[in-house]
Amino acid sequence: MFHVIKLKLKNQSGVSLYLSVLVLAAVLAIGFGIASLLLGQLKTSRDIQKLMSVIYASDAGVERTLYKIRQNGDFTTCSTLGPPAECEIPTTLLQNQASYKVIVLDPGVGWCDLSKIKCIRSIGTLEDTNRAFEVTF
Repeated sequence: MFHVIKLKLKNQSGVSLYLSVLVLAAVLAIGFGIASLLLGQLKTSRDIQKLMSVIYASDAGVERTLYKIRQNGDFTTCSTLGPPAECEIPTTLLQNQASYKVIVLDPGVGWCDLSKIKCIRSIGTLEDTNRAFEVTF
Protein backbone atom coordinates (compact mmCIF):
# COMPACT_ATOMS: atom_id res chain seq x y z
CA MET A 1 0.00 0.00 0.00
CA PHE A 2 2.75 2.42 0.97
CA HIS A 3 4.57 1.45 -2.17
CA VAL A 4 1.51 2.38 -4.36
CA ILE A 5 1.23 5.87 -2.80
CA LYS A 6 4.94 6.43 -3.29
CA LEU A 7 4.61 5.44 -6.94
CA LYS A 8 1.71 7.87 -7.49
CA LEU A 9 3.73 10.71 -5.97
CA LYS A 10 6.66 9.99 -8.30
CA ASN A 11 4.35 10.15 -11.32
CA GLN A 12 3.11 13.62 -10.27
CA SER A 13 6.47 15.22 -9.69
CA GLY A 14 6.69 18.77 -11.13
CA VAL A 15 2.93 19.46 -11.09
CA SER A 16 3.20 21.74 -8.07
CA LEU A 17 6.05 23.65 -9.73
CA TYR A 18 3.95 24.04 -12.88
CA LEU A 19 0.95 25.27 -10.86
CA SER A 20 3.05 27.75 -8.89
CA VAL A 21 4.48 29.20 -12.13
CA LEU A 22 0.93 29.60 -13.51
CA VAL A 23 -0.28 31.33 -10.33
CA LEU A 24 2.75 33.64 -10.35
CA ALA A 25 2.15 34.53 -14.00
CA ALA A 26 -1.52 35.31 -13.28
CA VAL A 27 -0.59 37.55 -10.33
CA LEU A 28 1.99 39.40 -12.43
CA ALA A 29 -0.51 39.89 -15.27
CA ILE A 30 -3.08 41.33 -12.86
CA GLY A 31 -0.43 43.59 -11.31
CA PHE A 32 0.70 44.94 -14.68
CA GLY A 33 -2.91 45.49 -15.72
CA ILE A 34 -3.66 47.53 -12.60
CA ALA A 35 -0.43 49.51 -13.01
CA SER A 36 -1.28 50.42 -16.62
CA LEU A 37 -4.76 51.57 -15.57
CA LEU A 38 -3.31 53.75 -12.81
CA LEU A 39 -0.75 55.33 -15.15
CA GLY A 40 -3.52 56.14 -17.62
CA GLN A 41 -5.55 57.79 -14.86
CA LEU A 42 -2.55 59.86 -13.76
CA LYS A 43 -2.04 61.11 -17.32
CA THR A 44 -5.72 62.01 -17.59
CA SER A 45 -5.66 63.96 -14.33
CA ARG A 46 -2.60 65.91 -15.50
CA ASP A 47 -4.38 66.73 -18.78
CA ILE A 48 -7.45 67.93 -16.87
CA GLN A 49 -5.30 70.45 -14.98
CA LYS A 50 -4.04 71.82 -18.31
CA LEU A 51 -7.56 71.82 -19.71
CA MET A 52 -8.90 73.90 -16.83
CA SER A 53 -6.10 76.46 -17.25
CA VAL A 54 -6.88 76.73 -20.96
CA ILE A 55 -10.62 77.12 -20.34
CA TYR A 56 -9.98 79.90 -17.81
CA ALA A 57 -7.62 81.62 -20.26
CA SER A 58 -10.20 81.49 -23.04
CA ASP A 59 -12.88 82.83 -20.70
CA ALA A 60 -10.56 85.66 -19.63
CA GLY A 61 -10.14 86.65 -23.27
CA VAL A 62 -13.90 86.87 -23.81
CA GLU A 63 -14.41 88.83 -20.59
CA ARG A 64 -11.63 91.28 -21.35
CA THR A 65 -12.94 91.91 -24.86
CA LEU A 66 -16.52 92.44 -23.66
CA TYR A 67 -15.22 94.87 -21.03
CA LYS A 68 -13.22 96.76 -23.65
CA ILE A 69 -16.22 96.93 -26.00
CA ARG A 70 -18.43 98.22 -23.16
CA GLN A 71 -15.83 100.88 -22.35
CA ASN A 72 -16.38 102.29 -25.84
CA GLY A 73 -20.02 102.88 -24.88
CA ASP A 74 -21.60 101.18 -27.88
CA PHE A 75 -21.01 97.81 -29.50
CA THR A 76 -21.23 99.27 -32.99
CA THR A 77 -18.40 101.79 -32.46
CA CYS A 78 -15.83 99.00 -32.37
CA SER A 79 -15.14 98.47 -36.06
CA THR A 80 -13.09 95.46 -37.05
CA LEU A 81 -12.83 96.35 -40.72
CA GLY A 82 -9.40 97.98 -40.40
CA PRO A 83 -6.52 96.19 -38.70
CA PRO A 84 -6.14 96.24 -35.78
CA ALA A 85 -9.61 96.70 -34.38
CA GLU A 86 -9.74 99.12 -31.46
CA CYS A 87 -11.56 96.56 -29.32
CA GLU A 88 -9.41 93.59 -30.32
CA ILE A 89 -7.06 92.13 -27.72
CA PRO A 90 -3.56 90.97 -28.75
CA THR A 91 -2.28 87.55 -27.70
CA THR A 92 -1.89 87.72 -23.92
CA LEU A 93 0.26 85.45 -21.73
CA LEU A 94 -1.13 84.73 -18.26
CA GLN A 95 0.79 83.93 -15.06
CA ASN A 96 0.12 80.19 -15.36
CA GLN A 97 1.82 80.21 -18.82
CA ALA A 98 -1.53 79.83 -20.60
CA SER A 99 -2.34 82.40 -23.25
CA TYR A 100 -5.36 83.60 -25.14
CA LYS A 101 -5.90 85.16 -28.54
CA VAL A 102 -9.11 87.05 -29.28
CA ILE A 103 -10.68 87.61 -32.69
CA VAL A 104 -13.50 90.17 -33.02
CA LEU A 105 -15.49 90.30 -36.25
CA ASP A 106 -18.19 92.55 -37.67
CA PRO A 107 -21.36 91.00 -39.14
CA GLY A 108 -20.83 89.36 -42.50
CA VAL A 109 -17.04 89.12 -42.06
CA GLY A 110 -15.54 85.63 -41.91
CA TRP A 111 -17.62 83.27 -39.78
CA CYS A 112 -19.77 86.06 -38.26
CA ASP A 113 -23.41 85.87 -39.39
CA LEU A 114 -25.07 88.98 -40.86
CA SER A 115 -27.81 88.87 -38.22
CA LYS A 116 -25.32 89.49 -35.37
CA ILE A 117 -23.91 92.76 -34.01
CA LYS A 118 -20.46 91.36 -33.14
CA CYS A 119 -18.75 87.97 -33.02
CA ILE A 120 -15.97 87.24 -30.52
CA ARG A 121 -13.80 84.13 -30.51
CA SER A 122 -11.25 83.62 -27.75
CA ILE A 123 -8.75 80.76 -28.12
CA GLY A 124 -6.96 79.64 -24.96
CA THR A 125 -3.67 77.74 -25.34
CA LEU A 126 -1.32 75.91 -22.98
CA GLU A 127 1.39 73.72 -24.52
CA ASP A 128 -0.50 71.39 -26.90
CA THR A 129 -3.99 72.01 -25.45
CA ASN A 130 -6.40 74.49 -27.09
CA ARG A 131 -9.98 75.45 -26.21
CA ALA A 132 -12.10 78.24 -27.65
CA PHE A 133 -15.17 80.20 -26.60
CA GLU A 134 -17.30 81.99 -29.14
CA VAL A 135 -19.71 84.78 -28.25
CA THR A 136 -22.14 86.28 -30.74
CA PHE A 137 -24.63 89.03 -29.95
